[in-house]
Amino acid sequence: DREHPELNVKFLNYGKSSETVTGLTEKDHPGPRPYLFERLDKFLDETPIEVAIFCYGINDGIYGKPSEELFNSFKIGVYSFLEKMRQRNIGTLLLTPPPLALNTVPLKKADSQTPYGYKNPYPKYDKEVLQEFKRIILEMQHPFAKAEIDIYTPLFENQKDCYDNDPIHPNQKGH
Repeated sequence: DREHPELNVKFLNYGKSSETVTGLTEKDHPGPRPYLFERLDKFLDETPIEVAIFCYGINDGIYGKPSEELFNSFKIGVYSFLEKMRQRNIGTLLLTPPPLALNTVPLKKADSQTPYGYKNPYPKYDKEVLQEFKRIILEMQHPFAKAEIDIYTPLFENQKDCYDNDPIHPNQKGH
C-alpha cells in the first residue's frame, strides 16, 4: 500500500507464527501450535476484509512422514477456511506452502532418537508432504478460491537468494 497509494489498498497481516489449519503439533514443539480456527471467527467478526490471502502448509505437516490422515486434515482445514470466507462473502487467494529450503540452509543432524519436528524434519518432508499440500492447493475447486498461486516453485528455484537463516522462513527477498 505504501508503494502504490493510488490503489487505496490496505494490507492487514494477521498471520501467526507456527500456526496450522490441521490443529496438529509435533512432540518436540514448545507447547501446542496455534490453531487458526480458534481465532478466525473473532477476527472476521471484528475486522471487515474484502480479500483474504491463505498461506498455510509448511507447519501443517508437523515436519513428519506423509499419511492419508495428514493430507485429509489439510484438505479439511483449507476447505473449512474457504467455507468461512463463503459465509462472509470474502474472496480468497490460495498460496501454496513455501518449500523447506534444506539445500540452502541445512539443519544440524539430529540423533536417530529425536522425533521428527521442525528441528529434525523427515528427510523427504519437502518432496512427500509439501508437494502434496501444493497439489491440494493448486487443485482446490471452491467458488471462493479466486486464484491458486504457486509460490513454492519460484522460492524453491531461487532458494539461495530467498533464504538466509533457516529453511522455513523466506528472507525479505523471498517475501
